[in-house]
Amino acid sequence: MTLLRPFALILLLLAVIAPAQAEDPSPAELEKIQKIVREYLKQHPELVIEALQEYQKKQDAQKAEQARQLIAAAKDELLNDATNPVGGNPKGEVTIVEFFDYRCPYCMAALPWVQDTIRTRRDVRFVFKEMPLSIHGQPALESTRASIAAMPQGRYWQFHQALMSYRGELSPTRIDELARRSGIDVARMRRAMNDEAITRLITENESLASDLGATGTPAFLINGRLVSGFDPEGLERTMRDASLEARTRRAASGR
Repeated sequence: MTLLRPFALILLLLAVIAPAQAEDPSPAELEKIQKIVREYLKQHPELVIEALQEYQKKQDAQKAEQARQLIAAAKDELLNDATNPVGGNPKGEVTIVEFFDYRCPYCMAALPWVQDTIRTRRDVRFVFKEMPLSIHGQPALESTRASIAAMPQGRYWQFHQALMSYRGELSPTRIDELARRSGIDVARMRRAMNDEAITRLITENESLASDLGATGTPAFLINGRLVSGFDPEGLERTMRDASLEARTRRAASGR
């Protein structure tokens, strides 16, 4: 026998128990309905689980659609904003956008994947979105400011790897040392670190990440698909899908 879904069951009970005329059930009738429903659900708790699962599916679908619309609206800001550094192939058909924090342990764990992807994937364009989290305090903010301030010197990728690889305390002295080792003019970097443009960029990155549902780090957008946290399997699966779609578009265009 097929079990009735909870809402269908309630409607059926209302139809049977409530008066024939179009009136609201009396308190006594409502109590009777509620008692029957409670007893039925006690006997069939799987219906509650099923209802919650259906609700979650609808919520997830709604969030996914909202994210898709936001990503489409923010396409230029995500992909073509010259204030954010770019790695890999500037004309790559697969664009990866990473929101990260230099003191985030999961971002550190993701670094080898990022390095390998940039080194081995010729179809990948990698956009770096610096997003220092307040929970990581001044070291995260100062290293971000230093990294962005040093970008015009053309050694961003080297400095980025040095900062992300470092496991000790990122004091100002240590940041300067890592910058120097990366070929950065430290005095020039320090002069640029308090530029209001850097503050605006960080704020814009935070706002954009929040709008897209990326509230933590790392967060990766692969051709518009969000992968939250460092999930190697999820990243590789999304990469395969994005690459296949790119090849299909290329074949359809005759290129």
